[in-house]
Amino acid sequence: SCLISPPDWAMLYDEFGKLEIVGLNASTKNYIFQCQENCLELELVASFDHKIINDWFSPTGKNLLLSGCDSLSNHSLRTWRQGVDGNWLENGKITYSQTIFPEFNQSENALLTINDKDNVRVSTLNSDGRWEKSVALTLPSHDKSGYFSSVHAGFSPLKDQIMSYDQQTGKINVLRADGNGRWTLLTQPEDLKTGKFPMPFKAINNYLLTCNGTEATIWGCNDKNNCLEKKKVIACNSQIVKAQLSNDERHALILPEGNMIIFLACDVDGNWSHIAKIHHPRKLIIYHDRAELNRIASACFNTSGHYALTRGTNNSSIVSGYDDNGTWVIKMVIQRSDHAVFSPSGRKIRARFGCGKFKIWDCKNASVSLDNGQLLQHINSDKIIFSPSENLLITYGKQTDFACIWGDDGEGNLIEKLRIYHQGGIRSAVFNAQEDSVMSFSDSDCTVKIHGLDREEKWQEQWVDEQIDVARFSSSGHLALAISQDNSVCILGRHNNGKWMKQALTKPDAYQIIDAQFNRLEDHFLTFGNKKNHNDHDKPGLVQLWSVGDDGKWTIKEQITLDHPVKISHFNPDGDHLIIRCENNLESATPKGGTALLWKIPASPMQS
Repeated sequence: SCLISPPDWAMLYDEFGKLEIVGLNASTKNYIFQCQENCLELELVASFDHKIINDWFSPTGKNLLLSGCDSLSNHSLRTWRQGVDGNWLENGKITYSQTIFPEFNQSENALLTINDKDNVRVSTLNSDGRWEKSVALTLPSHDKSGYFSSVHAGFSPLKDQIMSYDQQTGKINVLRADGNGRWTLLTQPEDLKTGKFPMPFKAINNYLLTCNGTEATIWGCNDKNNCLEKKKVIACNSQIVKAQLSNDERHALILPEGNMIIFLACDVDGNWSHIAKIHHPRKLIIYHDRAELNRIASACFNTSGHYALTRGTNNSSIVSGYDDNGTWVIKMVIQRSDHAVFSPSGRKIRARFGCGKFKIWDCKNASVSLDNGQLLQHINSDKIIFSPSENLLITYGKQTDFACIWGDDGEGNLIEKLRIYHQGGIRSAVFNAQEDSVMSFSDSDCTVKIHGLDREEKWQEQWVDEQIDVARFSSSGHLALAISQDNSVCILGRHNNGKWMKQALTKPDAYQIIDAQFNRLEDHFLTFGNKKNHNDHDKPGLVQLWSVGDDGKWTIKEQITLDHPVKISHFNPDGDHLIIRCENNLESATPKGGTALLWKIPASPMQS
């Protein structure tokens, strides 16, 4: 049987029921792939004459973008959109010269791209479902070496604004979507620019903080006049080295050169005012083998914006924040710490005092004292990792032969719960999402161990294997994968008794596995790789798709061998599609083409 898919391809079933895709010009295109079970639906085949550079799915998975080139100078970003009937239609093409960075707004009807020529473009979907240019910011060309863009742009967190920043000229542009979906450039004063941006640039929602020389300015959006207006100007006596808004845009810090930092806050009416100045001790120290006055080297807010941490060049840090009366004050001084940071949630502070000594403080609210931190000692360790809830910690390092799990003793004290021993240093140690298992990776013999909590809430070694190249938990933490140096890949899961065990194992002898991953629902699993023998050109690429049945057992659902080596394969965000990217003739110094195959994974009975 024969089904014509894209115009240049035909799908044929041979006498054994195996599916192959054939170019209509078979003498030049030959066979592309061969399926073992024919259970997947090929929905899209796209190719570039030279190579495919990258691919992206939009967050909903309904848009697919491929960047690539048909020649060394002919680069383009091609886009496809999935219709209500499930078919994928190519709906846009943006040409550029070398690199491009795309981003969608929340409703995915606007596409922001910035290319290596430092041009920012916003495209919107028209009534025919095709992308058309809405606005473009053609910025001054720059003399650059390499492919790194000097212009940064992005959607605000609410996705209703776009901000761009030109690092060389200091110019900032702000665009806003109107009620008709058009993106317009806000009217802005000529002096809306900054020097070298004092922090990684990111677009924000309501306010914009810029600094130029000794002056910092907070800008706000005037919805009535559709323009940016000055909300607060902060003049300093020295050059400003950093300016930052908190995540909620209610607090700001200004860091001039020296030992002082300025804090500001925004009231309910949108008015900004100074709330504090914090000084680090001004004394002579030895820094990088020379004598100089102590100065503030770094400053940041925690996630809530109610605490800040500033670090001096004398290895002392100051934590400041609100007290019970709503006044911004110094909460604590951390002396002689070589590293102090907020936890990911911002509710805790961790500090390292040389190798093997750590201290943890709780800063959930202003009424909690920061004076009584808890000390952890693990000789020769230099890493400390919080669990997802931050109720547990792991310490480890490349100079120690064990990782240590720390937890609460029931009375608010952190105590040692378990030591995980390895022969040699520890490369990594992580919790799973449920925090009932820890995976540790040896740096010497590539041994991976999983320790889990048993029914009596005691940590036990439950799985160990040697010569592992890659190992990680799935996003849910209920599963794990491991890729061995002997080219075997295993899926790990929990038995009814709670212990970790192998649930499936594959070892494609002729192929070297590059990577593997679970889909979002974790009912499918894919591996991909290429022939070990590069001189063997018979179907050099391989992708295996596994699925879990109603009985909870994993089986190979599909095996695809390809005529070209596989560069990468992964699932879309929903996990109901997978894409395979191949590079033709990888042994050639110059790529001879790239092909992308998009497959639909039919729903299994348990999904239905």
